[in-house]
Amino acid sequence: MRTMKRGKKTEDEFISTAEKVMKFIVRHRETSLWIGVGVIVGVVLLFYFLPKGEQQNPEAELLYTQSVGLLSAGRLQDAENLLLQLTQEHQNTRPGKLAYYYLGVANYHTGRFDEALNYFDKFLSLVKNDYLLTPSAFYGAGCAAEGIKDYERALGYYEKMVKNKKSPFYLQAMLAYGRVNGLLGNTERAKEILENLLAEKPPHDIEADARFYLGYFNE
Repeated sequence: MRTMKRGKKTEDEFISTAEKVMKFIVRHRETSLWIGVGVIVGVVLLFYFLPKGEQQNPEAELLYTQSVGLLSAGRLQDAENLLLQLTQEHQNTRPGKLAYYYLGVANYHTGRFDEALNYFDKFLSLVKNDYLLTPSAFYGAGCAAEGIKDYERALGYYEKMVKNKKSPFYLQAMLAYGRVNGLLGNTERAKEILENLLAEKPPHDIEADARFYLGYFNE
């Protein structure tokens, strides 16, 4: 298994992505759970709504909105307390299910990768098709698995992500998928993935990292 040093840590990549998600939700918190999915990493505006059959719960929605605001403000412990309350008191509501994603974010942000991984997995078991948070949770789970150096497990999350080219995190997933293949010794596969990524003409930061990994795996 290979190791590498690079300018941008894996944890920084996910934290940056999660912060973009939270900032969008905070900017639109007046609509609570009825929010749009904003333009994140070049994705066009879409909308997601409360699934049919799920009733609105004002108390749960208020706790959800407050906790996301606290996370965005960096008040991680206060946010975590509210999120745990959500999962305990409103576990069958949509806010209660989404809380597991943000608990994953909070734990990841503080370096508790095992706990973050458990929360992301719990969220993914409950929420299958959220356009924004489901792929973000796969990405977070992959990064958390890298955090505990379980690269095989991380590869599994990224492999699921790259199957959906319409995902808002497809390019990040390709980058991570190539990187982890290389770390596991699959250098030819890693180079193929990274070259395919560059052919997509990704944003500059992703392109720069892809070229860095290509250079490293060509050594």
